[in-house]
Amino acid sequence: MTQPATWPQAREYQDAIQAPTLCFTDPRLKAARIHLNQMGMPQAATGKSAIVFKATAGGKDVAIRCFTRAASDQRMRYLALQRHLDSRPAYMVGFGYRDDEILVAKTRYPLVEMDWVDGEPLDKWVGQHLQRNGDVGVQAAAWRDIVGDMRKRKMAHGDIANDNCMVSGSQLKLVDYDGCYIPDLRHKNPGESGAQHFQHPKRGGYYADNMDAFPSLVVYLSLAALHADPSLWEHFHKDKNLIFHADDYKKPEQTPIWGKLAQSPDTHVRSLAVTLARMCREPVNSLRSLPDVLAGEPPLWEQIALQDRATGTRKASPQAPPQTPPASSTDWIRDHVPNAAGPQVPAPTPLRPTPPPQPRPAPSRGTPPGPTAPRKTARRSAARTARAVVKAVFITIITIIVLIVVLAIIGSMVH
Repeated sequence: MTQPATWPQAREYQDAIQAPTLCFTDPRLKAARIHLNQMGMPQAATGKSAIVFKATAGGKDVAIRCFTRAASDQRMRYLALQRHLDSRPAYMVGFGYRDDEILVAKTRYPLVEMDWVDGEPLDKWVGQHLQRNGDVGVQAAAWRDIVGDMRKRKMAHGDIANDNCMVSGSQLKLVDYDGCYIPDLRHKNPGESGAQHFQHPKRGGYYADNMDAFPSLVVYLSLAALHADPSLWEHFHKDKNLIFHADDYKKPEQTPIWGKLAQSPDTHVRSLAVTLARMCREPVNSLRSLPDVLAGEPPLWEQIALQDRATGTRKASPQAPPQTPPASSTDWIRDHVPNAAGPQVPAPTPLRPTPPPQPRPAPSRGTPPGPTAPRKTARRSAARTARAVVKAVFITIITIIVLIVVLAIIGSMVH
């Protein structure tokens, strides 16, 4: 199909889709139920290049994506992406490109039918889960895995933003594949520049396999920073962003967000903020991917505590079996106490001086060897305890007798 000279606008699509039996050619879509909003109009979400409607077709909810402006080789791009994805990952949705499918003002236009994601845009989800910021940390780890998998598949999304990162339950899914990069499309630049609050300040129309490097780090760093300090949300989230704004990338380490991140309680966040600031100044075609930036870094819940890095506390090897140190070994102290110097470590001082050992008579023949002092000490202690009890009972009895005599004398005097 040839590209139309002009494309319908959102309102024209809304008018046409209200009569699915007339506007569609596919029997499934002809029989579809178009979801309506509270005003009785088709439920829709608009973007830079398309409007998306929700419908129920063939017993499942689908998203009908209708284009409002031209994109380079739309049909070829979606078919190439389908071929590239030999197995569709869980973070992507099923999709199909349809030529000449929807009739608008006597002209037929293409559309993309996608599985519907019943969830929230990333920023809405984050705002609802700040009080359980453990969820935000888990989402950061999930994002790391998604970007790593895309890297292995030699693909990039091209327009990472809140509306294209949908969270269904707790699972994050990417939608809108208009500007995806795969090797077969390396010479087919769609002219996308992405959402300004997520993209490198000099991206422009840059289109290559590393075009997600900057926005991927923006998302990961934002989630990690909010996991460490949820109050950042109130101060820096406005509308279309997470915590960074386009102006922050133009003035790295000069706007307020950079100062806040430099004071983060998480050393991991502080380090990544320095990396992102450096990326803002680097050429967009030289940026490292998120997997490369995070190479060797453990997941958030395994991050070393702040004081560990500050004091240089050593960690035992996870493969090393636990060992019980000998009580008197200064070698063990040298190995396990930071800055200890082996024999220079003083021996523990006893609470009371130990009396010199007394000579003992040699055991008689036939008597089993072994110390007897503890047994004698125990018997003496028991004898002393018994004498103390007898003495206390005797004193109590004498006291009672004296009281009785005194009371008797007082009584006789009264009479």
